[in-house]
Amino acid sequence: MKKLTLTLLSASAILLSGCVDRETADNRLIKGCTAAIEAFLYEGESVDGVVSKTIRNHAKLGRGYRELLLDVTVTDGFHPREESHSCIFMEEFGFGQMSHRASIYQLNFNGRIIGQENHEIQGSIKEMRKLTGAVDSALK
Repeated sequence: MKKLTLTLLSASAILLSGCVDRETADNRLIKGCTAAIEAFLYEGESVDGVVSKTIRNHAKLGRGYRELLLDVTVTDGFHPREESHSCIFMEEFGFGQMSHRASIYQLNFNGRIIGQENHEIQGSIKEMRKLTGAVDSALK
């Protein structure tokens, strides 16, 4: 009986520690969106920090699509400035929220759409590779 109880407690602890909550998933998406933005900044520039964020389910695309509106501070090392960008991710959770997978659907970078919009690819193949490569590396 002791062995069964210990086994059940151990299994429960492992299962609960593997759960991905909404906040953890959103933090991963922020990291991915920040990487997407940095991929299209000028050489020598980087995102210094997130000033404000709005994260929500996408109104038109529905469940499984998460939209991030980020106000970020961009710097070249000397002159910081604030910019607003947005990302849309396709995401899914595994059974019992044991895992979280996401891939970039769209980046709105200074009004320029890279990714998909209205079921059509926007941007060049080179830009798509750059976008997905940056996001995939950040989400690992």
